Amino acid sequence: MLSVYFENVITRQQKQMGSLPLLRVAGTRLLDHAGGVLANYHGGLWRVGEEHFFVIGIQSPVIVHFEGGDGQCSVRFGPYNPGWLIDGAVRAGRSQELALARLDEASGTWHVYADRTFWSGVVFTPSGT
Repeated sequence: MLSVYFENVITRQQKQMGSLPLLRVAGTRLLDHAGGVLANYHGGLWRVGEEHFFVIGIQSPVIVHFEGGDGQCSVRFGPYNPGWLIDGAVRAGRSQELALARLDEASGTWHVYADRTFWSGVVFTPSGT
């Protein structure tokens, strides 16, 4: 399971999401394992109802892969602990030192730095699954 939280770095407000079997980002929408929308990304912020957050943290070993609209999947990256979604980017490491991909908000696609490819979604799964 993934231990997930949202954080507003200005107010220091945190919102725990608890343990989730996976997280999926489809374009600018953060989805749970059943496809339910947890948050929407716009202008550097993840919006959860009326609240907004700069950071989504995953405090458990995580594997990351990217998905295309045609069902294709990228290679798997990781495991990393922790994993992050910060300012439209997928990052990893305690200091967010590893940058994996960046969201092009206008097109809703993710640019993976390692192989310079573009994907429509990101999936985070627990390491070992």
